[in-house]
Order: sequence, then structure tokens, then C-alpha cells
Amino acid sequence: MRMETEERAFILKAYTKEELAELYYTGADSSGALQNLYRWIKHNTALLRELEAVGYNKHRHSFMKREVALIVKYLGEP
Repeated sequence: MRMETEERAFILKAYTKEELAELYYTGADSSGALQNLYRWIKHNTALLRELEAVGYNKHRHSFMKREVALIVKYLGEP
């Protein structure tokens, strides 16, 4: 019997921060995945500037669709 893995296409939409982080860091716990995503964002000054320009709030529970689009622009699809 042949086993096939099903890859799902990335959908550009609003995600909770944990959901998006876990898409980028599969296999990591949500806390570690989130810390790594935050680190990537913090060290990518162009991404951080654009996120701030569209109203990014680091205390919000979710990334808005436009913020996800910027993250994908700089980091690629998860």
C-alpha cells in the first residue's frame, strides 16, 4: 500500500499568533514556536516597520490578514 502525505495550501487569512507560529515551526510546542516567530519578526527590521505601519499590536491575540500577508512577504509561506 502506498502512503501519500497530503500537503495543504497555505490560506492567507487572520490567524491567532499561536496558529501561525505553529505553521512555521511544526513539531514545536506553541510557546517555543511563538518565541521563535517573535524573534524572526524582531530581527527583520523591514518587516517590523511595515507591521507597525499597518497597526500591528504585539499585545493582540491574533495577526490580522494584512499582517499575515506581510509576514509571508518577508518570511515566505510556512
